[in-house]
Amino acid sequence: MSVALLALLPAQAEKNKFYVEGDIGGAVTVDTQLKEFFGPVLPNSQVKFDPGVWLGLRGGYGVTDWFDAEVETGFVANRIESVTLATETEAALTNIPLLLNARFHCPAFHRLSPYFGGGLGFSTTILSGDDLVIGGTRLQGSVGGVAFAYQAFGGLRFAINDRMGLSVEYHYFATTSSEMRANSTIGTISDTAQLGGTATHAATIAFDYRF
Repeated sequence: MSVALLALLPAQAEKNKFYVEGDIGGAVTVDTQLKEFFGPVLPNSQVKFDPGVWLGLRGGYGVTDWFDAEVETGFVANRIESVTLATETEAALTNIPLLLNARFHCPAFHRLSPYFGGGLGFSTTILSGDDLVIGGTRLQGSVGGVAFAYQAFGGLRFAINDRMGLSVEYHYFATTSSEMRANSTIGTISDTAQLGGTATHAATIAFDYRF
């Protein structure tokens, strides 16, 4: 009987509870296409990324024992490893998403509860360069734009008590093509840099608190 009650406690704590959650971890962003860099670029130009960092912040509400609705933001940032024809690559790509998520809980067992879900929204994409030079064109500073974004995620939560929990999570986060405009340019054909869609795999550790 005591084991059964212990298993039920985490699930019951989910319902009718506001919560906040933060997670941090590593992020691997898949190579993407460079479509424009303030003028034409070589066809099929590729941008490759170093492993980076993921930081997520969420606020949500336990609608039922098995379903949460939440809003998420944060950032995922990767340094650029290389770009086709680039002579300098001191630069990074950052995505700052704003997503509406649906999270589904599986039945809890000994304080452990698997979950999965997904989200839709938008992401502010920022390309920042200390010294990014491609085909003689140089970016110093940053340019940004907004792209459609979505994610899928899954994890395993351990209930510390009826208010706090620790989780391990996996995220697949993606954006559509992003067009980023500079406030001013000198000697370029256009004021626009454009990347193809990005796809990121992230593994994180999360902490949540329920009110």
